[in-house]
Amino acid sequence: MPEAGLSTPLHLAASLLASFASAGLAIMALARPGASGPGRARHPWDVVLATGGLVYAVGHGLAGALIGGSAQLVPWLQGGGLALIAIGVSRPRLRALSGPVVIVPVGAEEQTVWLALISGVVGAVRAAAAGRRALPLAVGLLAWGTAAPATQNDVAWGAALILVGSVAVGWWVWQASTRALRAKLVTASVVLLLGVVVLIAGALSDLGSRDLVGDEVARLQAVSETVADELQNVWPQDAVNAAAILSEQGRTLLDADSKRLAGIYNALFSGQEQEFLIVFDEQGQEVASYAPTTGGPLAGSFVLQVQGAPFVERLVTGQRQRDANLLSIAGAFVVAGGVPLTTPSALPEDPPLGAVVTGRVADAAWASSARRQFNTEIVVSVGNRSTVGSDGVARESEEIGRALGGGGSTRELTMDGRRLYAAASPIEDRRVGAVGRVAAVSEAGALAALEQSQARRLFLLALVGAVLAGAAAAFVSGRLAAPIRRLTEAAAAVREGNLDVAADVGSGDEVGVLGRTFNEMTASLANQSTQLRDAASVQTRLRARLEALTSSMSDALVAVNPDGKVVTFNPAAQRLVGRDITEVLGLPLDQVLVGRAPNNQSPTHALGAFDGEDTVAVQLLLERGDGRFVPTAVTAAPVHDVAGGQILGRVLVLRDVTRDVEVERMKTEFLSNVSHELRTPLTPIKGYAEVLARRDVGPDATRKFASQILDSTGRLERIVATIVDFAALDSGRLELRIQPLPVHELIDEMLNEWRASYEGREFRRRVGRSLPPALADPAMLLRCLDELVSNAVKFSPSGGPISVTAAMASYGRDPSPLVRVSVRDRGVGIEPDMAKRIFSDFYQGDASETRHYGGLGLGLALVRRIIEEMDGHVDLDSRPGAGSTFHLFLPMAHAPPAH
Repeated sequence: MPEAGLSTPLHLAASLLASFASAGLAIMALARPGASGPGRARHPWDVVLATGGLVYAVGHGLAGALIGGSAQLVPWLQGGGLALIAIGVSRPRLRALSGPVVIVPVGAEEQTVWLALISGVVGAVRAAAAGRRALPLAVGLLAWGTAAPATQNDVAWGAALILVGSVAVGWWVWQASTRALRAKLVTASVVLLLGVVVLIAGALSDLGSRDLVGDEVARLQAVSETVADELQNVWPQDAVNAAAILSEQGRTLLDADSKRLAGIYNALFSGQEQEFLIVFDEQGQEVASYAPTTGGPLAGSFVLQVQGAPFVERLVTGQRQRDANLLSIAGAFVVAGGVPLTTPSALPEDPPLGAVVTGRVADAAWASSARRQFNTEIVVSVGNRSTVGSDGVARESEEIGRALGGGGSTRELTMDGRRLYAAASPIEDRRVGAVGRVAAVSEAGALAALEQSQARRLFLLALVGAVLAGAAAAFVSGRLAAPIRRLTEAAAAVREGNLDVAADVGSGDEVGVLGRTFNEMTASLANQSTQLRDAASVQTRLRARLEALTSSMSDALVAVNPDGKVVTFNPAAQRLVGRDITEVLGLPLDQVLVGRAPNNQSPTHALGAFDGEDTVAVQLLLERGDGRFVPTAVTAAPVHDVAGGQILGRVLVLRDVTRDVEVERMKTEFLSNVSHELRTPLTPIKGYAEVLARRDVGPDATRKFASQILDSTGRLERIVATIVDFAALDSGRLELRIQPLPVHELIDEMLNEWRASYEGREFRRRVGRSLPPALADPAMLLRCLDELVSNAVKFSPSGGPISVTAAMASYGRDPSPLVRVSVRDRGVGIEPDMAKRIFSDFYQGDASETRHYGGLGLGLALVRRIIEEMDGHVDLDSRPGAGSTFHLFLPMAHAPPAH
């Protein structure tokens, strides 16, 4: 049975809500035929589920009403009800258990706890398996099941779990009832009334309990403050006063032993309550001690604890004339006070002869005495540990101390089935602050009967009120729901396509008006349906034509409304921008067309206002979804409605001009390179010719100038020949004379010419043995090798050998043998990204290399075209800073000899 007192409002709310939630679960199980998930009706499992809900509701009804003699029955009703609910929501056949079974004997109370816990967990698992809609039911059953073991540890936690479970199950019942208006109205009325009743009953219960408990707590607080004041103020003052009286004995105390101290103490303190006496010398060492309670000396450990207290040092050194300390010794609270030991003739500046210390111990005997005095249990704690407690709370004293914590507080405690009220006050040392606390404790049993009677009346009142409200709501909702149900049936017929149906609602209220309006609406719908079908057919044909037109366009088409939102985005636009139509429809244009426009404008600003009349043509750099920029020509024009008046938006036609820009760039670079390359040989030709024409320079100089003119002429002729050959290859006018060619002879001929021209360079040659002839045009192959060696010399500014090798090899994945001729240098090498484009038309390295090395950008492209015309391949191996190796793969004139 629930505890009374401060937990009564929570217990009342939990019991009341659990009763109605489980009853609602039973009603939903029996009143929803054909429903899915947990709660289908007129099925054996539904009957079990409904029975479980009713049994669980009765159990909480008895618990809430606090009916005498029901304490043993309530756990069985609650546990059994949960078990039946778990079976009801399981539905599928329960499999037979097999394997070893361990039977553990437990008491009756433990049996109900385990029954409720297992039933709640099983029911939650099976309900959760029914889907997301049944999750509130699963949460509720789990909370109900775990409430039983939680109640054994903390009644409030158990009631809270029952409350949570009731809210979850009630929420599931509410969701299930939303499909029926009558059930919805009844559920809403009961829930509303329950909320009001619970709040009012809880407030009334709380006010009644607060009045009863408030007086008791105030009394306990006064007792704790009185005892705390005695320990922290009265006892220290008494101890100091007693020590002052003893100090008048002077040196006699320094020469006394325990027996003599006993005589002095008994002679001076007849009726005094000091429980120990210690004399210290000028070094702070014990001279003698006496305990009146035992009639002998004090324990050495006790004396050492007092000796180590700070106030003893202050007394023996003369820092203080009167001093006291609150101590914790051997788990006990000790109050000690003392004065310095001097002689009557001593001057103020003379050091003390020692110190005299007396005091008292707050032990169990003292606590029991205080209990009789104040008619209240007393607990004294030091730090975080309880030291002593009076007889009634001796066993719980340490737990009470921990529960109250440090300082002053008022708490309601439950320990070993006992409900206690406790009020604590701090015990404070004037130097270090709080060193302990005193708690006054009383049992709440005296208030239990009155609180239970009050809770019973409130619960029964709330229960009867909610039942009556539910019956009234069911009657009224039935009257309201009948015409709405007929109107719903008519609407269902309209949904099936029957527009001739009429709702038979003859009332004159708002529902009757709704019925007549519904009949007029169905007649209007029947007329409009024909018109809409005709219009939809026309619109479908027009839309199909428009979509076919835009989808077949090679240019990108984007249309926006006057607000700048994208409404059309054809496939070409998706490819150009790199985004799917599902991503961009409805987005602002500035989030779709991202990039740069001339004069640092944004693309949307450059294209004009969305509702403007002007037509704009502009070239943009659009940023694709992958981060790549695409040069794009955009034309934007307004779109008008059929009448030509209102502007409906703007249409944009976009075309990728990357190829055009690249061709323009290549043309510009080629013209620049040609002018530079032609100027380079023409300059020395013109210079030397002018020198020869103006003056006589002698035979040697003439021959030298003529030689330079011939070299420049050869270079010029080489440039022109490259351009002519490239143009011939590009137009298909270059005819190749393919024939079997001894590659080694061609290599020797070429290298001899290069060695003659570059006497300081090393040219190496390595040709494989038995290398078969290659099928190639001798002049064109020589031209290719000469170009490769020229590049090797040009891009090896620091010198180094240049190697020309020939051997048999395969190309790529084709295993067919080919003749491979390679030219290798140890020059600057080529970057990986440049190596991918090095054989492209008009391609050169970066600007700095172009200016440094020169060239038209056609040499390697010419080599590639010539070799491919001879059914060969070109390849490159290069590392920056380590040189490059160019490979020419040529077909063989005949198969190699077998090894």
